[in-house]
Amino acid sequence: MAFDKLEWKPTNKQAQFLSIPLSIKEAFYGGGAGSAKTDVLIVYALVHKWHENPRFKQVLMRRTYADLKKETVQRTRELYTKFGATLNQTDMIWTFPREDQYGGQGLANAGATIFLGHCENENDVHNYDSMEINLFSPDEITLLTEFIYLYIGFTRVRTSDKTLPAIIRTAGMPGGPGHSFTKKRFVTPYPAGGKLIVGRGNNKRIYIHATLSDNPHIDPAYKQSLEALPEAEKRAKLHGDWDAYQGQVFEEFRDRQYPDEPDNALHVIEPFDTPAWWPKIVIIDWGFSAMNYVSYSAISPDRRVYTYREQGWLKTKIEEWAPAVIEFLEIDNPRIIRVCKSAGQDRGQEHTIQQQISKALGRNVELSNNNKGSRVAGKMLIHEYLRWREKPAIPVAEQLEYNDEYARWLFRNRGMNEYKSYLNSFTPLEKELNLPKWQIFNCCPLMVESIKSCSYDKPKHNKSAEDVAEFEGDDPYDNARYLLDYADSFFADAQNEFSKIQQQQFVINQLSNSGDFTAFYRNMRTVESSSGVKMISRFHRR
Repeated sequence: MAFDKLEWKPTNKQAQFLSIPLSIKEAFYGGGAGSAKTDVLIVYALVHKWHENPRFKQVLMRRTYADLKKETVQRTRELYTKFGATLNQTDMIWTFPREDQYGGQGLANAGATIFLGHCENENDVHNYDSMEINLFSPDEITLLTEFIYLYIGFTRVRTSDKTLPAIIRTAGMPGGPGHSFTKKRFVTPYPAGGKLIVGRGNNKRIYIHATLSDNPHIDPAYKQSLEALPEAEKRAKLHGDWDAYQGQVFEEFRDRQYPDEPDNALHVIEPFDTPAWWPKIVIIDWGFSAMNYVSYSAISPDRRVYTYREQGWLKTKIEEWAPAVIEFLEIDNPRIIRVCKSAGQDRGQEHTIQQQISKALGRNVELSNNNKGSRVAGKMLIHEYLRWREKPAIPVAEQLEYNDEYARWLFRNRGMNEYKSYLNSFTPLEKELNLPKWQIFNCCPLMVESIKSCSYDKPKHNKSAEDVAEFEGDDPYDNARYLLDYADSFFADAQNEFSKIQQQQFVINQLSNSGDFTAFYRNMRTVESSSGVKMISRFHRR
């Protein structure tokens, strides 16, 4: 923070940011590292003299408490103490003195307050539920999730004093889990910044693009260190390039219902009893130094996967966590148990990890598919199973008349795939009623947080990265790749068995409508004893 004779002087970009009218609810400052983002948020209330109003409240927020301790506390102490403010280190609240209405020296700890807040998990937003926030200032907004930003910014930012604002002033730079929503909300409309954006409800917002070159007080050595970074990271931090790399991988993931989105745009749901006859899948992501993570999922007749239970242990031996898994295996009787392929490696021991787990569980445990390219393929498969928007309809081939002779020729000379493709060109696509194809019960927070925390790996050799970067807590994400890989192969290879599951559901639906248990047991015996599904002739007409 630059002082000259105890006066703080803003840069030109900071001055532009500070002069934004209060009618603009949201303003975002930054883009590059070293642009004095934190400083301008710290001085914002002082410049406008709101600290002189005892009813004023600001929340200066970082994602974690550790970030507050390392960065924000020291920077605020440098300035706020000059105005007579005192810090309650237990509650992390700066309180400014209040002028005595009778002309005295002022009352300490009775004036305006600036809270040094953090919100590491989304449920932490409720710690602010009782607050009236005049100035909400998330520092490094791209480290927050969209829900944290919107919940606090649009439910807690308000004022009952006409002399005080109800605004959001935030700062950040590219990268992090909030990269995508920040870029979309503030940068994409006008990448150069400086222009008004009008959103829903006539809420106005603006982006002020600033980089290290806009800060004359920066240490020249810092620029040199940024120049030495890998190209993509240099573009992001030195130049504030929001296209250098993307942030959150699974932008379509929804653990809460968002406004103006359909009801099916939801991946985290309330638990329900999964029928015993639905195929169950148990996936184990093994690791002693990391997490031993076990997921339990079921396949429904409408081709949807439900993850309904999870277990996780840190630095726990197989023989210690296996009994807790056995308890549920006896209840669920899963059709398959899989463990990550690394468990099959020869580690110089008498038995592989796969063999140890199989012995401890008393059941056969298969290995997952971790072939070359499977990480990126698994990520794309998760995208498909999280998709909640229908694919664009492909028009039925109306310009051609179905030719049975040609269809038979395709079957004889080109094979089954081309034969089916030709038949399907005359069949309208069925409406997708099972979107999204993967949902998670809300009693599985480890899986939910892992999917939300996935960010792209940094590009290498100037090529955009497609893989998910490894991070602490990514075990459930890896588990999800193994789960959906199996589920997808189940749908593709077990058509007869899946048809049987759908028939079971049909018989149960009939019982719900008729109440005829005699017919129910007779029909269910027929389904159970059937060895396959009969072929049905198809006729195609123009």
